[in-house]
Amino acid sequence: MSDYAYVADRAKKAFASVSKIEAALQRAPDDVALQINLRSMKRVADRALDELEKLAALNFIEVCKYRMVPVPNAGYDLGSVSKALLEYQNLFSQLYDSFRNGPKSKAVIGREARLESSLEFAYSYSGSLGVVLLTKSDRDFLTGSLDDAIESIYQIIEINDIDAVRDIATARGRAVVKRVYDWSNSLAEGGFSVDIQWRRSDGKLLSEMVDRNRLEKIAGFIIEAADTQIDDVLVEGILVGANRETGAFQISVPDGETYKGHFDESFVVPDEMTVGGFYRSTIRVSDKYYYASDTHQMSNSLINLSGPFTVKKKV
Repeated sequence: MSDYAYVADRAKKAFASVSKIEAALQRAPDDVALQINLRSMKRVADRALDELEKLAALNFIEVCKYRMVPVPNAGYDLGSVSKALLEYQNLFSQLYDSFRNGPKSKAVIGREARLESSLEFAYSYSGSLGVVLLTKSDRDFLTGSLDDAIESIYQIIEINDIDAVRDIATARGRAVVKRVYDWSNSLAEGGFSVDIQWRRSDGKLLSEMVDRNRLEKIAGFIIEAADTQIDDVLVEGILVGANRETGAFQISVPDGETYKGHFDESFVVPDEMTVGGFYRSTIRVSDKYYYASDTHQMSNSLINLSGPFTVKKKV
């Protein structure tokens, strides 16, 4: 975006001057000259920002003002700030990828999708820790290539229960939910609220302030949310072990899988179980997926067991 470097540099210098004058006013709050200079420089900065936004609209540049506001008596830990910015980029790119290439289960961003949704730092501005980010889009008369991803940011911050988490997973993929968790949790742990404002190149303005408590709740809903898939599998194999007291069992399929688990509540324990015998069984396989950690918890329950049977040897 070198074509916009001059205007962006003007805005950067203007807002930097505003910050310096504000810092000087904190040391000398009654200095009239500083007060006049601050008002004047704020007008310069506002004009520079207005010029930048107009230039961006003409050239299909989407402008994001991203401001992190620390809780009282908290500062700007570098690790927390950098992580929150990185996770915001990852979330935005994952959202764009879900529209471009379809929803994904794993939090992996396609190379082209990442390049097309990369956010470029323009400058910082006063008022907590604010940064202006730019990204180029393709736009026709009706829509822009990044419109859906931008609007989805504001849908995501409306998460208010576990069902909303599952709805996002269904519509945009598990990968997006994982990115939402990483982003919201990084801000909450860092002690930040966040103010997000997008000025799209079609002139539409979207803006919302999300406080730290709300970010914590979003992360909490994702931690609580999980999907469970249950399948009853017919298994023929060797009973490697079975413990009547603990309910543990192990069945191995020759040249195949090994199933370890416990007796189901409905399982009727046979009078005899021959270790090393060949049995037919129904095993309930449960796969529980946790969005926040992107991990699976597998468990097996033995539903029924019949045998032992004699296995004919291959000639």
